[in-house]
Amino acid sequence: MNYPVSDMVIRIKNAYKAGKENVNIPYSGLKENLCEILKKKGFIEDYSVENAESVSLKSINVKLAYFESKKPTIIDIKTTSTPGIRFYKKVKDIRSYKNGLGVEVFSTSAGILSDAECKDKNIGGLSLLKVF
Repeated sequence: MNYPVSDMVIRIKNAYKAGKENVNIPYSGLKENLCEILKKKGFIEDYSVENAESVSLKSINVKLAYFESKKPTIIDIKTTSTPGIRFYKKVKDIRSYKNGLGVEVFSTSAGILSDAECKDKNIGGLSLLKVF
């Protein structure tokens, strides 16, 4: 696996397309922080870390959120940075994504933050993904 964030995004997209209620993602601290932001913003319903005897078998079980009409809450989710191309933004260049309906997630010196949190803390960083 070259880029774990991209793997997580693809797993979530495929689970929504298949109409699944849950999806399992291999564990990493970065992915857990991303799930926390997605949960706070209402894009996923909940997540839990499933512990295994071996650290390499740990996983994150993500419970996907749907509207009452069985439509997914995530319309579009995409990675912005890849291992070959990194997109850094200064705090003055951070704009609200889709007029505030979406969220852009950044890796900063203060941790994994959403675009609104970056503006509040006056911190720029590496753009990881965009969710709408």
